[in-house]
Amino acid sequence: MADSLPTPIRPALLRRAANWARQPAGCRVLVPTLLLSAGVLTTHRIAVVNSDEELREELSEHMPAIRTTIDDQLRHAPAAAALGLSLVGVKGKHSTVNQALLFALTYTINNTLTSNLKNLTRVERPGGNGDFSSFPSQHTSAAFSAARFLDREYGENSGWYRAGGYSVATTVAALRLIKGNHWLSDVLAGAGVGMASTELAYWLYPLVQRVLVKGLQDRALVLPYYQSGAAGLTAVLVLR
Repeated sequence: MADSLPTPIRPALLRRAANWARQPAGCRVLVPTLLLSAGVLTTHRIAVVNSDEELREELSEHMPAIRTTIDDQLRHAPAAAALGLSLVGVKGKHSTVNQALLFALTYTINNTLTSNLKNLTRVERPGGNGDFSSFPSQHTSAAFSAARFLDREYGENSGWYRAGGYSVATTVAALRLIKGNHWLSDVLAGAGVGMASTELAYWLYPLVQRVLVKGLQDRALVLPYYQSGAAGLTAVLVLR
């Protein structure tokens, strides 16, 4: 695979890998890996730890039914907060434009990984309603991806940004459990996939920026968009 990459890209990719490997392992690799592993090992198909059914029974018995869609909006709140902070002049790791592009890349990676895992695993949701798209939780994955995005941009400015982002993401995960949309294993794996998606986006972004953005310098405008729960990019190319 390495030989198929253009010669100028290979050294850049190796430099990115070396820099990424030097970062603290806890946030870059260990935490997402542990969360994803916990999700896999606790799913009721494997049940190394038989927690899915037990927690579902406890929640059904002791928690009142909650009818809310606030988790639909909360999952993107940490990322929106990061972009909002940048727009009002709070300096993060990247400029507002680069933050927007990073979030779009993060969202794309996260959505691709989560959707494909759902198709591969085919785990039925609690309640046995014939919906086999339970593992991992898309909402939880998006929420922790957004929380990690806020952490990467502003976590070093203040621990409150970090705490706020992960608190929102945890709230989303809890709501998915309480509402009966997911098993515990789904939200654990979703959190791991979400954080890993953001890390992968930050690792890839400098290379993507170098290859694509500079290649279209003064000829293209790339704008992020968000509509009806979907985020993406709109590209305008000026032909000469």
